[in-house]
Amino acid sequence: MTHLAMSQIAGMNEHYRLYPLDFFLDDMVRLELEAIELWAGAPHLYIEDATAADLRRIRAGIESRGLKLICYTPEQCQYPFNIAAKEPELRARSLAYFFRSLQAASELGAPMFQTVPGWGYFDEPAGEAWERTRDALAALAKEAGKHGIVITLEPLERRGTNIVTDLPALKRMLDDIRSPHLKVIIDTCPMAAAGETFDDYFKAFGDDVRHIHFVDSLHKAWGDGDFPLADWLEELNRHRYRGYLTLEICARATFMEPTEAVLRSLSLLRSELAKLKGVTA
Repeated sequence: MTHLAMSQIAGMNEHYRLYPLDFFLDDMVRLELEAIELWAGAPHLYIEDATAADLRRIRAGIESRGLKLICYTPEQCQYPFNIAAKEPELRARSLAYFFRSLQAASELGAPMFQTVPGWGYFDEPAGEAWERTRDALAALAKEAGKHGIVITLEPLERRGTNIVTDLPALKRMLDDIRSPHLKVIIDTCPMAAAGETFDDYFKAFGDDVRHIHFVDSLHKAWGDGDFPLADWLEELNRHRYRGYLTLEICARATFMEPTEAVLRSLSLLRSELAKLKGVTA
């Protein structure tokens, strides 16, 4: 039996940054996607500049098109945000940014909020940065609970962090915090870099896997990289995954023609899901 469906595919605006947000939203309607994940970065939505009126306008734009906002993902991988920062002023600024972002997610009606672990200096004891991240995530998870939001924590590749880069570290962090408002997101790129599989994640976390960033290698559109799409869809189907699969396309080569990247991905996904249905029927 096939459990996966195209309705689980969500679009994301990160590679639409050379176009207005309304262009992205209209594109999602044209491409017949039902769900979106909102990358909250300039120029679409930068929370330090956004007003309450801006948030109301964005929510109205999403809802008037019949789209469903499934996750709010603030820009957090670039300067100046790092919840594990050693410098008190940088860490305080980062936490304030995330608290404001949680409030914005609530006002937009997003049920999920995606975050990453930050990073510590590579020449300091690893435990110090771990503790800073743990304490920050615990505080954010507590705040998320007040808004009825679940935070999903994503490991990063080693080039992006020295704190949570694989499944064992992710499990340790969640076990340290033990919050019902902190769950798991899988990103295909860090997962592959760590030599892990969807089977590994579902065995370790089960239903705590709440969300997936589903892209080809180097965050490319499907078909532009070398990840095993058919095999991964089969794994997800076997585990009866019911959540969303976001096309978090970040490759700069797609910035000028973002629609084409989504079209290529959707075409391959439809084809592979049809094959899967034929095999499991």
